[in-house]
Amino acid sequence: MKNLRCAVVGLLIATAVLPAWAAEEPAALRARQLAREASAQALAADPAARVAKFSEAVALMPEHPRYLLGLAAAQTAAGHSELAVQALNRIADLGNVVDLAALEPLAALRERNDFRAVVARMAALRGPVGAGEVAFALPDMRGLIEGLAWREKTGECFFGDVHRRAIWRRTADGAVTRFDAGAGDDRLLGVFGIETDEARGALWAATSALPEMRGFTAELKGRAGVAEFDLETGALRRVILVPADGGEYLLGDLLVADDGSILATDSVAPVLWRLAPGADALERWAESPEFLSLQGLAFSPDGLAVIVAAYGNGLLRVDRATREVVRLPAPAGATLLGVDGLERATDGALIAVQNGIDPARVVRVDLDPAARAIRALTVLEAAHAEALADPTLVCRAGDDLLVIGDAGWRFFEGGQAAEAAPRRVPVLRVRSPAAPAP
Repeated sequence: MKNLRCAVVGLLIATAVLPAWAAEEPAALRARQLAREASAQALAADPAARVAKFSEAVALMPEHPRYLLGLAAAQTAAGHSELAVQALNRIADLGNVVDLAALEPLAALRERNDFRAVVARMAALRGPVGAGEVAFALPDMRGLIEGLAWREKTGECFFGDVHRRAIWRRTADGAVTRFDAGAGDDRLLGVFGIETDEARGALWAATSALPEMRGFTAELKGRAGVAEFDLETGALRRVILVPADGGEYLLGDLLVADDGSILATDSVAPVLWRLAPGADALERWAESPEFLSLQGLAFSPDGLAVIVAAYGNGLLRVDRATREVVRLPAPAGATLLGVDGLERATDGALIAVQNGIDPARVVRVDLDPAARAIRALTVLEAAHAEALADPTLVCRAGDDLLVIGDAGWRFFEGGQAAEAAPRRVPVLRVRSPAAPAP
């Protein structure tokens, strides 16, 4: 969902007006405004002012490759070639690749040895990390495969299809069939994240309307909610939509708590939604200006907090008792921007699918015991041409993790309703990782 989420983040930040409950402007919003001002300064041919603005943006968001690239271009224009190359090296430190040689604002650096060295560093980042092991593939898929869930009792895997408004089931012996018994039920919108709830015999899905799905109309724009299925029969029990208040929403992932309550992230509105046990309406459980396009979510190891991924703002901690929202800064020299899927490994670490940087990768995030700080970030898998062509969500399957390796968003660019040609959708297996050495 990389292209859609980048567009959503850009819209959110460009048009952001802080609501009354916002205590202060998040660093991500302030940095974005500074970068916009710096770009405006470019029209005035004022390199020194551009350097100052981009420097301030980088100070606020040191893990943002785009701001570092803007700083490098500004430093180049100001005649500070060595400082420009230093900014480019910081982009490489983050694990992000940019086609530097093709960028005209950096043309003055092309003959420098240190510039050529950073170009070589980035080229090396194209080399694969990890085994790139494809656990299995879904054959003849024509839709847009976004979410997945695993059922321990049967070994089955379930897959959410945004385009075909469907859920697919793969049995332990590899057979793939349609799961949702009410195929064609107009109550179900595009299917994103899904979760099984064995205790209540349910499968839950985040479902939202967008142009990439079959049957989309302008009247459906902004409609979103959660859907409950019978885990045995696939019958659609109910669809609970967010309140029709004139706003636009896109629920992209969800989490089932032990008590049966559902938490769902919204990629458009800065809201974390909750469906209480036995309830028939979604409530705004947490809101924050830090919620810049919410994506995956997972409970902290002690269960006292929810860690949510904000595509344009990294990882956030939401206290379940107080609903306090705190941003968890990435370790120095690392970035957690562009995280889509999020899952907790068996040892309590977080496994994140990061498709908002290039190359896409799967990373391990180690937290402190209270889940209030990030201790380490380790790249587990990266730069696999097939297995991570367009990764999205992740689920735990026993001791291992499964990742959708190629959702197929590129086949539906521009919201085209036509189905893609039949294709193979790989599912990457990520072996249970070990904690990094101290």
